[in-house]
Formats: sequence, structure tokens, C-alpha cells
Amino acid sequence: MTGENTLFLSFAIQLLSVFALFIGDKKASSVAAHLLLLMGLLTGFVVSVMMLSGVISFSAAGTLFNNEYLTYRLDSAALFFLCVVQGAAIAITIYSYSYLGYYISAGKNVKNLMLFYILLVVFTQALVTADHAVMFLICWEIMSMSAYLGMLFKKEQKEVQDGSFYYLAMSHFIMYLLFFLFFILHNISGTWLISGFNVPSGSSWYPIIFITALLAFGMKAGFMPVHFWLPRAHPIAPTTISAFLSGVIIKTGIYGIFRTFQILQPVPEWMGWVLMAVAVISAVFGVWYALAQHDIKTLLAYHSVENIGIIGIGLAIGFLGSAKNAPALVLLGFGGALLHTLNHALFKSLLFLGSGVLDRNLGTKNIELMGGLVHKAPFFAALFLAGSVAISGIPPFNGFVSEFIIFISFFKASAEFGGYYPIYMLICSVALAFVGGLAIACFTKINSIIFLGEERKPVEKFSVSLPEYGSLGILALACLIIGVFPSAFIKTVYKTAYSFNVNFAPSFGLPGIEAGYISLAAFIIFAAVILFSALKVFLERRYGRRKSGAWACGYKGLSPRMQYTASSFADGVNSISSVPLQYFKKVKYSGKKAVYFESHSSDLVDKKIILSFFASVEKFFSEIKIFDSRDIRVYVLMIVIMASIYGAGALFWK
Repeated sequence: MTGENTLFLSFAIQLLSVFALFIGDKKASSVAAHLLLLMGLLTGFVVSVMMLSGVISFSAAGTLFNNEYLTYRLDSAALFFLCVVQGAAIAITIYSYSYLGYYISAGKNVKNLMLFYILLVVFTQALVTADHAVMFLICWEIMSMSAYLGMLFKKEQKEVQDGSFYYLAMSHFIMYLLFFLFFILHNISGTWLISGFNVPSGSSWYPIIFITALLAFGMKAGFMPVHFWLPRAHPIAPTTISAFLSGVIIKTGIYGIFRTFQILQPVPEWMGWVLMAVAVISAVFGVWYALAQHDIKTLLAYHSVENIGIIGIGLAIGFLGSAKNAPALVLLGFGGALLHTLNHALFKSLLFLGSGVLDRNLGTKNIELMGGLVHKAPFFAALFLAGSVAISGIPPFNGFVSEFIIFISFFKASAEFGGYYPIYMLICSVALAFVGGLAIACFTKINSIIFLGEERKPVEKFSVSLPEYGSLGILALACLIIGVFPSAFIKTVYKTAYSFNVNFAPSFGLPGIEAGYISLAAFIIFAAVILFSALKVFLERRYGRRKSGAWACGYKGLSPRMQYTASSFADGVNSISSVPLQYFKKVKYSGKKAVYFESHSSDLVDKKIILSFFASVEKFFSEIKIFDSRDIRVYVLMIVIMASIYGAGALFWK
């Protein structure tokens, strides 16, 4: 059996898990569905890795069942993103078994949530392999709607209704943009195959195609200022859905931008600078907003904006390299972006799954109510710390390697091009370093507040199941392996970047491999620290130790209220950026004595633009009363009108 046949067979196995949901009781159906889904994912992942590395033969393009709509494309880019989807989905699915098990034990029906999760996983894989525009749009819509319906697991909550509505509105707007984009590309190229889209160099359609694609795919990815749905949708979704959203779904936007580059290359230089500006703004303000958050999932959502910005910086470098006919720069930029795409899928999935463990045990996502958990679950704290170190770009974990490659691309661009390039690349490198510093500050805040100190809220029992440990452990280990031994992964992303028809220079080597040496040295140091700490614990247990309390600066009668809070930890940085962060503090006094303090931050784009827009729309429709009617005939008429519009569109489509 050829590679592509085995791959599509794995898709079929995954879809079979849908039918397993309706066999037997709740627990038996959950076990069967998870086993089938995991079996299909593991099979697909192994086959995808083997095809990407060239171990097995396969057809890079073809048609299933002689149906032109089922035309597939399995080039290096599709296979790479397929590996990202499947790799993250394996860990999330392992976690899902335990996560849904808690709800089953409580008597809650989880079949709908599992159904939408399965569809989400399968059609995301189908999306990156689809080569026909119609099939791409169908997969995109099923993927988007599955995520939306999965968010409604706790639909009785007001915040779930609001957050899911934002996501739904965003998804429909993107669909309209993609319809428009594909109509233009079809009219220019005369084909519906994405691989056949070809825009003549210098065409007047270039700006329209690029801006439309950047808006559509950038909104899905979470670039600022069209990121507004992320901080609302991620916190309200069930843990498995939010982990897949942040770790995988937003990468489909990055995939779309890569495909847009393939269609438009060689791209004009201005496209690279537009993308660079959007990416730098996203990275800087994403991490800045994250530092001001108290809800752990909202905080992680803003960090997704930050990391999408970092990926976008790599993409922009690749665009500029293409415009300046510099293959080495294209490989560095795209290679760094692709590797960070993989890295982010791993450490962000780890952190979202970890936040789910915290929410389940503590009944809150508010960091201010957490504390002292390292004493309850030290191994869980270590795994969460591994994800925090990885996302902060610190060796020996994977985030350092991809960011290191992007830093190298700045220096390469400065060295190759004169004029304004050295100044602009300096500004970009300073911005990326600033982002790294704020990320370290943010995750220092999270780990110190959540795991260190005293318990702020009494916790009788903090449990982490074996599947939860397994999923978190797999992701943490993957982050460590890529960080310490990055050469194979760097070769893979450069090979994928080469697939974008770049004139690859054989003498170019593997820039960025030095990051592996740095990470290895850091790993040895960390391993030595862990070894000596273990030896210390062993000797203390064997020979005993003097017990004494922690130094408290001479104070007695300490209480958890005397500890640093998340607000006070970040107040210094947030106070100097009160305007863009919409940061304000609330202090209550008793006489002249402050007895209560809290701080809040609101998203400037969300508050000033998005909320105002939806309020205006709501006011408009409430005034004309069309959607306020209780007459069923009005709703039937609306359906007929919409069906007529879609029917007319289908005629033009043909």
C-alpha cells in the first residue's frame, strides 16, 4: 500500500470513532472512540513523517475516487503541517480521555463534545491536503463550525454565548473573504486547483489578492488588529477544544499565508514590510496584553497572538528575501517560521492542557486565587514549568531554537542589503528581544504565583491522572528533544522552505544549528542542578535535616494575603503602558489605609472598535425590527432569501 493510501486510510479510521460514540454505555463508547481516534492519528503521523523524510514512496498529487473535488496535494508544506496537526492531536486526545472521563463520572453527556472534537481533528488534516478550492472551503467550514459547536459545551454560561458568537462572526467573515479570494484566483488562472493558481508577475490584482489573503488568514491566525476573537473564544472553550484551537487551528492561517506566497512569488518588497509591521505589532502588544491578564486562559490566548507575531516575522523575512532574490534569507525566514509553528503547537498545547488541570482541580482560572501548588503536585509543576521555559525562548527547550534562527535572519538581511535594511533589522531585533523579556516576566509571574508561596484558596486534593501526565509529558519531552537535538528538525523545515520553489544553495549549510550546542550546554547545567538537588534530598532523608521556617523579614503571623499577587507582580511594567493596555487600578480605603487593590486591562481594539461596531449593528436591527419579529414567516422568508443568494453564487461558481 502506497503512502498516500495509508494516510487516507488513517483518516477513515479516525472517522470511524464517530460511530463508536453511539455503541454501548457512556464509558465504553468513550474508550472505543478515543482508541480508534488515537490509532488513526498514530498511523497517520508515522506515515506523514516517513513521507516527509522520503522513507516511503507516495504520489504527491492525485484524485480520490476519480472525483475532481477530491484532488489532494501532498508536497512538503502539506506534509509538514499535517505532522504538526497530528502530533499535537495525539497528545490532546490522550488528555481528552481523562478530561471527558471526569464529566462522564459526574453524569454529564459528552458525546456531542467528542463528536465535534473528532470532526475538528479530521477535517483540519483534510484541509491541509485539499488542492481543490471547493473542498478546501468545505473542510474550512466544517473545521470552523466543529470548533464553534465544541465551544458550546457549557452553553448555559453567558460568557460562553458571547465568546462563541465572536468566533462564529469571525468564521463567517473569513468564509466570505475566501470566496472572494478564490473567485479572483479562478478568473485569473482558469482553474479551481490551488496548485494551479498563478498570478502573472506585476498583475494589478497583486495588492487585492495579498490584502484579502492577509486579512482572511491573518484573522484566523490571530494577527493584530484582527485578533479580537482569540481572547474571547479560548477561555470559554473546553480544554481539549481550546488546546487544539491555540496549538493547531490558528496555524491554518499561517498555512494559508504560505500558500499565498507560493501563488504570488516572486513577491514585491512592500508585501514583506506590510507583513513585518503587522507581525511586530502582534508580537509586542500580544505579550504586553498577556502580562496584564489574571485569567490564565486569556493570558495564554494573548501569548498565542504574540507567537503568531513571531511566526509572522519569520514569514516577512522570507517575503523580503524573495523580493530581493536572496534564497538564503528565504530559507532562514521561512525555516524559522515553520519551526516556530511546530514549537508553538507543542508548548502551547502543553500549557493549555495544564491550565485545564488547574481549572478542574481549583474550579477557577483566576491566577490570583492560586498558590502553593508545587507542594501538592511537584511533577505537574515541573511539566508546566517546562512549557513556560519553552514559550519564553530559553534554552534548552525548543522555543529558543526557532527564535534563534529568526534572529540570525535579521543579521543576514543586514549583512546582505545596504541602505535602510540594517536600521530596520535592528529595530525588529530589538522588538523581538523586548518580546522575549516580557514573555519571561509573564511566565515568571505565572509560575511563582501559582506554584510557590502559600495556598490562597484551600485545596484539599490536587489530582492529576495518568493520561493527563502522559499527554503533558509527551509534549514536554518533545519540546526538550527539539531544543537539545535540533539538527534533524532544522533540516526538515529548510527542506519544506525549499519546496516553495526557492533556488536552494547547497553550500548554505544549516544556520541555526549552533542553537543546539547552546541548548545542550544549558541542558547539561540543568541536569547537574537536578542531580545535585536529588542527591541533597536523598541525604536529607537518610540523615535528617534541621527544620526551620522560611525567613520572613522578622514578621510573625504570616498569611497568604501578604504574598505578591499577579497584579502587584506586573504592576510596574503595566503602569508605564496604561494607554495602549487600557490599564487601570482600583484601590479601596478605610480612612487613610488602603485595604483593597485590583487592576484591570481591556483590549484597545476590542473596546474601541469591535464592541462599538456590534453595538451599532444591534441598535440598527433593533430599530428596523426585522430580526425582532416572532412571526415564523419572517424567518422562513429570510432562509429563502439566503438560499437564493447561495444558489445564484453556485451558478456563477460553475
